[in-house]
Amino acid sequence: MSSEHPDPLLRLRERLDSAEREIERKDQIIAALQKRLFGSKSERIDPNQGQLEFGEEVLGKAEPLPPTHADGEGGPEEESAKTGTRKSRRSKRDLLPENLPVIVEEVTIPDEVAADPEAWVEISEDYHDELEAIKAALYWKRKTRKKFKRKGDRSQPPVIAPAPEPSIPGTMVGPDLMAMIIADKYSDHLPHYRQSDRFLRRFGADLSRQTINKWTHAAAEFLAPIGTAIRQELQEAEVLQIDESPMDYLSPGLGRTALGYLWFYRDAVAGTIYCDWQLGRGHEAMLGILGLGDESASMPNLELIQCDGFSAYKALVARYPDIVLGACLAHIRRKFFEAQEQSPSVIAPILETIAGLYRVERSLRHSGAPPGCRELVRRSRSRPLLDRLKRQILTERDQHFPKSKLGEAITYALGQWEQFERYQFDGRLAIDNNDTENAIRPAKLGLKNYLFIGNAEAGASSALFYTLLGNCKAQGIDLELYLGEVLDRLTLSTTPEEAAELTPARLAETIRRRQPRPGNRGGIERDLETGSAAA
Repeated sequence: MSSEHPDPLLRLRERLDSAEREIERKDQIIAALQKRLFGSKSERIDPNQGQLEFGEEVLGKAEPLPPTHADGEGGPEEESAKTGTRKSRRSKRDLLPENLPVIVEEVTIPDEVAADPEAWVEISEDYHDELEAIKAALYWKRKTRKKFKRKGDRSQPPVIAPAPEPSIPGTMVGPDLMAMIIADKYSDHLPHYRQSDRFLRRFGADLSRQTINKWTHAAAEFLAPIGTAIRQELQEAEVLQIDESPMDYLSPGLGRTALGYLWFYRDAVAGTIYCDWQLGRGHEAMLGILGLGDESASMPNLELIQCDGFSAYKALVARYPDIVLGACLAHIRRKFFEAQEQSPSVIAPILETIAGLYRVERSLRHSGAPPGCRELVRRSRSRPLLDRLKRQILTERDQHFPKSKLGEAITYALGQWEQFERYQFDGRLAIDNNDTENAIRPAKLGLKNYLFIGNAEAGASSALFYTLLGNCKAQGIDLELYLGEVLDRLTLSTTPEEAAELTPARLAETIRRRQPRPGNRGGIERDLETGSAAA
């Protein structure tokens, strides 16, 4: 028997209602795609949006406002006439490092003093500064070996010292230049073909893209022990944050690109980051790094993985139930944010409650609270917000078409809720997975410029460099400085124990003392007092 209503008119009305809901859903999808292509990517709440009247028991105590001066003026801070917010006034000295070198180019003496210097005494000086830069210089770094022959016995063969090993095996490139090439691509997103054009334009050096690619792959092989050491640091983690990002690569024989994935792993406590290249996105791609499937697991301390709602993570814990999943509030919030245009009156209070949760986390981050303290604060201040957020979502669950943007956001949030709530009971967990997403960002920005990876094998090299970049950022050091230091110290005979001493976490303090490093790529040392330059 047919399930349709026997009344033809009611049957048509039902079909019309269903068609209108489907059209509305597709309109929402089109609007979301248009916004993604042409609109702002920011997910910030409009500051002009009215604040809801939540009490301290929900939002927690407000953060204190910056102090004002007794005379009524702003002093070092002033209030913006346009936004009403207080804006710091900073001088040019505040914008630049204190230890920038100073080169005195010219000292000017008044004409009357120059005419009769004995009649004058210097009491002070004034100066005018202009910010300048020293451009990179291409040069040969030569190591000369003298050859000798014995004077009294010409039958003896000449003697010469053994040839030194190249800084990077199989290449003629030095550590500083190689560090610059790697940092320009992976940190500053400058593809090799653009670097090749720059070498020719600035220095007249015809270094082809193929040559630079060859050097980069040789450097990746040379730096592989550092990547292994970083992976060993990661394997001490108890809580991991994981996310993956697609990356195109050339697949010979197909006449097109294929899709691979960069998997990013982050120790939620220590901040160690490791990037792995895989051709697939299933849970099997994680087994090698996590050491699962073997009798001796390489991560025996692993207890919890924080991630988004992707099915691969669910498949992983279904196969290995000893691992627990934690969710990400940023992904939950993003789906509600994308549904704003559908129901702004419904979305606004939900986003404001989420903002209250983030205010609690911001205060914890600024205070540097340890995991135990974070857990206590979250139970007291975040718990009321979590209860309110869940009530808000449950209230709307049956009010919206499940396939609409808001319906999908509600379904996703409730499906992730049990995993998300875990963060309030475990201070090692973050409220979201944004730190891992931030580690992915350089790869996504670089992909917009170089479009794809040359081949599947080259993905491992990119993963290594993104691993080094992520750990350098976590330690607050410059990738180029770090690579120059490591490539200068690393040798073919370096042991795994010695390589472990060269990771960003181990070398951070040494590099931090040296940066910002004045530009001396051309081998020029500057005399800061006289401004003279000595080759």
